[in-house]
Amino acid sequence: MKNNRFIKYRHTAQSILCIALLLLPTVSHINGAAPASRNILLGLFEPSNDSNFVQIDISYCSRQGMYMQKEAYNAYLQMREAALKDGISLTIVSATRNFRYQRSIWERKWNRLSGADTTRIRSIMRYSSMPGTSRHHWGSDIDFISVEPDYWTHGDGLRTFLWLQKNAPLYGFFQPYTDDPLRTGYAEERWHWSYAPISIPYLENYVRLISPGDIKGFDGDEYIDSLHIIDTHVLGITQYPMKNI
Repeated sequence: MKNNRFIKYRHTAQSILCIALLLLPTVSHINGAAPASRNILLGLFEPSNDSNFVQIDISYCSRQGMYMQKEAYNAYLQMREAALKDGISLTIVSATRNFRYQRSIWERKWNRLSGADTTRIRSIMRYSSMPGTSRHHWGSDIDFISVEPDYWTHGDGLRTFLWLQKNAPLYGFFQPYTDDPLRTGYAEERWHWSYAPISIPYLENYVRLISPGDIKGFDGDEYIDSLHIIDTHVLGITQYPMKNI
């Protein structure tokens, strides 16, 4: 049974998400998306075996074998075409990452660090998610061009970011990890954009279906509840994602 703290955050998140859903742009909704099952939410699946996912054309991404949900991919293609007209190339450097893939990232960083377990966790989770808690599991979220924060502060990186801020919402995408001082969790990620018609309902289902005990199978998983990872990181997105619509 969930404790009172988790129930409180669940109700808060549901209120926020209901408002966000009302503010979505006029784009296709979750009808064509994979059902928000526990396995999808936790990343316990292979996107290549799911008919709702499609492989990204190699000319649009940095390496072979990336996948997105079809609906999100089609929205990306429309946004990419619009960006090209303005001289901006939205190359994808990361898309769907299942639990196994996310665990490999986590363990590589975990083994490279030393010190107390909680110190390791906080260091890794400045930018990287615990397996089972990543939005990249869902096929709705993509990273563009570079995951180096400095790239996005000047030159082409800043120009691309400003274009995305202005135009991405027109295609259903928003930046979940902004510099909003009221937001908790990860540091700002100017490269990470989320397809809201899928990711907002998925987040609502995550809060409803997933509890800390469901997230396990990697170093440090015993701290998920005590560090309130669902509250601070899974729910730590921009409060009203589509407020600029």
